[in-house]
Amino acid sequence: MRFTPFACGALLLLSTPALADDSSATLGAGGLVLQKTDKIALVSEELYLSTTGIRISYRFRNLTDADYSTTIAFPMPAFPGGGSNSTTVVPDPASNNFMKFQTIVDGQPAPSQLEQRAFLTADGKPDVEITDKLKALHIPLVPTSEATEAAIGRLTDAQRKDLVDANILDSGGSDYTGEATTLYPLWTLKSKYWRNQTFLRGRDLIVQQTYVPIVGSQSSLSLGSPDMGEDQLKFYRERFCTDEAFMKAARGLYKKVADDNATTFQAFEQYLSYVITSGGNWAGPIGDFKLIVDKGDPKTLVSFCGNGVKKISPTQFELDIKNYKPDRDIDVLLLKTVPVQ
Repeated sequence: MRFTPFACGALLLLSTPALADDSSATLGAGGLVLQKTDKIALVSEELYLSTTGIRISYRFRNLTDADYSTTIAFPMPAFPGGGSNSTTVVPDPASNNFMKFQTIVDGQPAPSQLEQRAFLTADGKPDVEITDKLKALHIPLVPTSEATEAAIGRLTDAQRKDLVDANILDSGGSDYTGEATTLYPLWTLKSKYWRNQTFLRGRDLIVQQTYVPIVGSQSSLSLGSPDMGEDQLKFYRERFCTDEAFMKAARGLYKKVADDNATTFQAFEQYLSYVITSGGNWAGPIGDFKLIVDKGDPKTLVSFCGNGVKKISPTQFELDIKNYKPDRDIDVLLLKTVPVQ
């Protein structure tokens, strides 16, 4: 595993790998967003990344001699509905808080406001907002069938047909006439949690966040195949810093899978992303930055970009950086194996 400079999710004051057909998308979330200010310093950030949970702990310091209030926001990743072909697997598909996001401030739960907006998106065209239209029909804005099916079922046939004709819902077929059936959202949800926060003079403020990531996956193993083209290999090198040592292990795993013919075990790829480059609105760099990547299973192969990474346990890798200025987001590649049931 080659380590080169990398970056991670961000705190602010107020793209997905090419996957095989049988795959699921990853949505890269990040950290807090603050409004631009030179009054607040991020003294330290500790970030824990795994496929089952993200944990972030921030220590802020008010640099002035007076209390300072501002808005803190947590932008969720844009969530595309995808229609009947959607491959996005979310932790809680029927909930507005679909990534189970929680914030603790100085040891106490910190309630936040939720802002949600729904858009129809198309390449080369401006987004079209349909938030008010969906709300008028009492349709939840989370673009999953689990969240919307009951509300859509209460609509008239004509209303359902209008939504399908407008490419807001996907019937999964042609010649739809409005009958009651499962319809799949096609809009993209943009949402964020936000709250007003006061930073007291002469005191550090500890903000902790947890959420469950949306992990991309491919049900089979591509990396390590002798048929993989140079463009694909370049993508993996640039995004995940896959060096020759890692590729040798990946080729060995691919051959082992082929020889076994899925008799005793299967191998697959997972992708975990964390957005940090949207941060940096505080005063100066991050004073002390610590990253821990936990691959979960000692047998799993992992690759990501970073300088000075240390292995601290059979599954965990740690990176410490002083005066950190993120210049790219964190992308983690995992090659996992599971026994055949």
